[in-house]
Amino acid sequence: MTARWIVGIDGSQAALDALRWAAGHGADRGADVTALGAFHVPALMAAFTAKRGFGVDEIGLAATTGHDVDVAIESVAGAGVDVRSLVLEGQAQHVLVDASVDADLLVIGRTGSGELRHHLVGSVSQYCVTHSHAPVAVVPNDAAATTTSSIVVGFDGSDHGADAVRWALDFAGDRASVRVVAAIEVAPWVDEAATREHFGNEIDAEERRITDALDVIDPDGRAQRSIVMAGPRQALAEAQEHADLVVVGTRGRGLIAAGLLGSVSTWLLHDSALPVVVVPSR
Repeated sequence: MTARWIVGIDGSQAALDALRWAAGHGADRGADVTALGAFHVPALMAAFTAKRGFGVDEIGLAATTGHDVDVAIESVAGAGVDVRSLVLEGQAQHVLVDASVDADLLVIGRTGSGELRHHLVGSVSQYCVTHSHAPVAVVPNDAAATTTSSIVVGFDGSDHGADAVRWALDFAGDRASVRVVAAIEVAPWVDEAATREHFGNEIDAEERRITDALDVIDPDGRAQRSIVMAGPRQALAEAQEHADLVVVGTRGRGLIAAGLLGSVSTWLLHDSALPVVVVPSR
């Protein structure tokens, strides 16, 4: 079955970068890519114009949004994938999340314009990441359009982490390597040797839990496994230095978890130089 990818378009450079990433990666994965633009008349603007005896030119707003989508599609001509244009009326966050219901991936730029031009973890991006029915790829500026040879996945043994690992393995196929990173942080103020000496039983139990969970998810051992004694932020920061993509689940427990948009996830989405995919638990 053909994968369906939705890319949020708003006329910004960030949206163009997101579409280039989607087109480049979708070409050899047989993805059906849709560039989706949304237009919306703010209530304040509608009330302001109504009091002055003239209406908002909704046809003009739709045409402007359609032009932005057409320009974005033209920018990826020759990428090897046909991109469909779609313009819908509504607030961007709701339009994108509604479109994600039957999509396999929702792709957005790290920053955008108009309805999408909030700083990441602003209203639209935060809403998409926390409410999307499909995995959300947040693409930074100038991300490599076609190359993903190494994927890092944050894992904590939870069902949400398991979903992230499964998605990463599927996305990687035979094109990329996958490294699963699990961070065990017992006493961050104590060095590793002393921590293992004092909390050896607890650490051994946690390592067994993580290993057993990965054996179920990845029985063939396709993914490289790294269980490290560090905080999750440090573990992912070091792991992504030689990667092209970072994948995390929407919720988890303890280490990579703390709820999405906790300190680690917020840091990733704001500051990672790599595209970050957030996988919801379905």
